Amino acid sequence: MKPNLFLIAAPRTGSTQLAFLLASHPDVDIPPIKEPNFFSQHEYPEDFVAMRHLNDVDPAAYVARKSAKRMQFAIFREQAHYEYLFQGLNARYRLDGSTTYMHCDGAAERIFEYAPDAKLIIQTRNPVGRALSHYKLATRSGQSDRSLREEIELEINGTTPLPGRFLIRQSRYDAAIAHYKSIFPAENILEMTFEEMVADTEAALAKVAAFLGIDPEKFDLSVDEQNAGDSVRFERLNVWLLRSGWKNRLRQFLPIKLKRMIKKVWFKKNTTAFAEEDIALLRRHIEASPAPSRTRDQIAS
Repeated sequence: MKPNLFLIAAPRTGSTQLAFLLASHPDVDIPPIKEPNFFSQHEYPEDFVAMRHLNDVDPAAYVARKSAKRMQFAIFREQAHYEYLFQGLNARYRLDGSTTYMHCDGAAERIFEYAPDAKLIIQTRNPVGRALSHYKLATRSGQSDRSLREEIELEINGTTPLPGRFLIRQSRYDAAIAHYKSIFPAENILEMTFEEMVADTEAALAKVAAFLGIDPEKFDLSVDEQNAGDSVRFERLNVWLLRSGWKNRLRQFLPIKLKRMIKKVWFKKNTTAFAEEDIALLRRHIEASPAPSRTRDQIAS
């Protein structure tokens, strides 16, 4: 079976929580790798992926072992490897929840060429709130040890590699959404917001159910797979674990119960405060208009 439902969302927009709420429904299946990133792989050079230790698991080894272990993120480059993830998923909808598809140049075209009848759920969030949440995640995970202003300036200056531009680029939604709307039929697209889901999850899922034509009573509202926004207690150790690759190794092999026990000690409440001038700078650059993308007619020609 192939995927026929795509969650088009930037990171930190509630996509993980929404994906697992969707997967709680008997008519929706999610593969063991929530974000296989197959249609955005061209933006992620192998050396960048290796340097940042982005892959939670090596796709080739994962398929060779015929694994079904759950992971969050990996760059799948082979179509056969990608489609392996969806083998045995027999629900009416099979979900790809990769958060790189929203802003990746060419992802919309590739998805349309692969699955022109697919349904898209586009999830957004207040852009400044999303960027600040992503910055907290980047510092928590060890991906960044720079100040917010330093990250903003590096992205503005083009110093940060394209797939590493997580503050401004991934908070610009309008052009990206317009691009998907120019490629996919309107009836195949549903727009949602993080704020809408948080305010009334049941109503948001009823909206999704109507869009997909499934029973709204069959979602399990007790599902809780959201990514936390806490900060780490041992920052230097956390950075070393990430940059050495040990963090991914431990993530793969530690039992779930042990990981949950470690999290209680490892993380603390995030009380990061940001300077108003830094937030104003971030907002100003987010609101600047990026270059337009190709339309469906231009793709066809």
